This record gives sequence, C-alpha cells and structure tokens, in this order.
Amino acid sequence: MKISLILMFVLILSFAGSVKGENEPVQRTDSGFPKILEEGKWSSQLLYDTINACYQGTLRWVVLSNPSLGNQMMHPMAQRQMVEHCFCVMDKIRKEITLESYFKKVIDPKWTGNMFMVKAVECVGEYQTLPSFFSKEIVIPLENELKKYKEKDNKTIIPDVPQDSPEEPQSQKPIESKEEPGITFQG
Repeated sequence: MKISLILMFVLILSFAGSVKGENEPVQRTDSGFPKILEEGKWSSQLLYDTINACYQGTLRWVVLSNPSLGNQMMHPMAQRQMVEHCFCVMDKIRKEITLESYFKKVIDPKWTGNMFMVKAVECVGEYQTLPSFFSKEIVIPLENELKKYKEKDNKTIIPDVPQDSPEEPQSQKPIESKEEPGITFQG
C-alpha cells in the first residue's frame, strides 16, 4: 500500500512538471539554437565557431610558414597545439573586448584579421603556443613589428599592403628569393 502511494505521488509530480514545461516556449537564438545563457555572454556556439575559424587560420599560417607541411596529415598532438593556441587567442580577445563590441566589429574582415593575427602573435610570444611550429627566433621579430604597429597613432594595427602598379600585374612580377637575390622564381 505504501509503495503504491509513493508511486502515485511520483507520477503526479512528474506529470505536473511535464505540463509546466510544455506551457513555456523555448527561447531560441537568431540561428535557431536554444537560448540558455542571458544576453552578453559568450555562448558555446560562438566560442566553437570562432575557435574553429581560428584553427583554420592557424593551419594556413603554419603551412605558409612551413610549406613542407602542406600535404601532410597533422599529428594529433600538433592539432591539439593548434587548438590550445586558439584557446589562448580567444581568451585574449574575450578579456579585451565585450561581446557586444565584438559583434559590431567582427563583420569587418580587416578588423577581424588584424585582431586575430595580433592575438595569435601575442600568444606565440607570451605563452609559447605552437612550439612545434615556431621557435623564439621567429617570434621575436614578429613581436617587434607588432610593437611598432601598436605605437602608431592610427587605428590600423597591421599596415595595408601597398598596391601593385597597374602596369605590371602581380601574376607577372618575378618573385625573388631572399637567400640568393640573383635567383628568380616565376609560376
């Protein structure tokens, strides 16, 4: 008898809870995901998407710096280093800028590229992220260049690349090797 009363009580409570849950509509973000956090918080979706974008950019940066890695499968530990590097970049951005300000600025590709590149170099220099890919000898010149850009009065962190002359398109310009100035590569 006691067991049946307890079971009935549990059923009534569970039914009452499910009815209450059905009456409240689930709030969703503009992307359709359930809205769990209050406004002004970095959602897991935003963090994942941003870290994934950082990872792709880091992969390009690593391959540009180490072209021999271009067609190779990354070792899991190398992949983990790149993800940890992006954790650092994301934390530095979150520490410096509010979410509201981030949403306003992230649509500008120039600002986004500058912000992520500066934070990436800072992470490599300050926290030695990506040790398998970048040595301190490479990081010091990058850090020195960043200091110069930060000291400038204008708001552009990384300077514009000079425009090529209209007479000679970029694809037709010879590319000279930095090691041996007499050698010209064309492709």
